[in-house]
Amino acid sequence: MNHVSESLVLALGAAISPIPLTISILLLSQPDRGRPKALAFAAGQVLVLAILSVIFAIALRKTLGTSHPHVKHDSTLDIVLGAILLLAAARKLLTKPKPKKKKDQKQRSLFAEFAFGAGLMTVNIETLVLVVASVKALVSSKIGVAEEALVLLAIVLIVTVSATVPPLITFVIPKKSDQALRWLNLQTTKHQRAITVGFLVFFGAYLVYKGING
Repeated sequence: MNHVSESLVLALGAAISPIPLTISILLLSQPDRGRPKALAFAAGQVLVLAILSVIFAIALRKTLGTSHPHVKHDSTLDIVLGAILLLAAARKLLTKPKPKKKKDQKQRSLFAEFAFGAGLMTVNIETLVLVVASVKALVSSKIGVAEEALVLLAIVLIVTVSATVPPLITFVIPKKSDQALRWLNLQTTKHQRAITVGFLVFFGAYLVYKGING
C-alpha cells in the first residue's frame, strides 16, 4: 500500500464516528429549519477539520520531513497514535454505557449549530488521532503540492461524511429520506458501541504494528 492509499484508508477509519451522524439526523428531525441546521452543523465540522488538517500537515512536514520518511520519530509517532486508540477502546469497553435520558431538544440558531459542529470536531480525539495518522502518511508521499492539496481535501470530505451525508440524503431522495435516515439512525444507535470499539482496536493495532515494524 502506497502512502496516498494508506492516507485515504486511515481517513475512512476516522469517518466511522456515530455521534456526528446521530446529531445530524436529530437536527433534520426538527420542525424548525431542520435541514439548514444540519447543514450548518456539517459546515462547522468541515471547516474546523480543514483548518486542523492544514496545521497537522505543516507541523508534520517540519517535524518529520519528507526526505527521510523512515526516521525514528516517524515510527514513534505511529506507536503513540496507535496506543491512544487502543487505550480509548479499552476505556469504552470498561465503561458501562449510561442509560440515555430523554431531553427536550433545544432550538438553537444556525450559527449556534455551526459552532456546535466546530466544537465537537475539536474535541473528537479518536477522530483527530486518525486524521493525524492519515495526514502523516500523506506528507510522507512524494506527490506534488497540488496533488497533496487535493488528497488533503479528500481526507476532510471523507472524515466528515457522518455529518454531511444525512442532509445530502434529503436532497438526493427527498421522498424516502425520512425512512432512510430512520433506518440509518437505528442501526448506528444499536451498534454504536461495537462499531466504535471495533474501529479503534483495528486501526490502533495497525498503527502500533506499523510503528514497531517501520
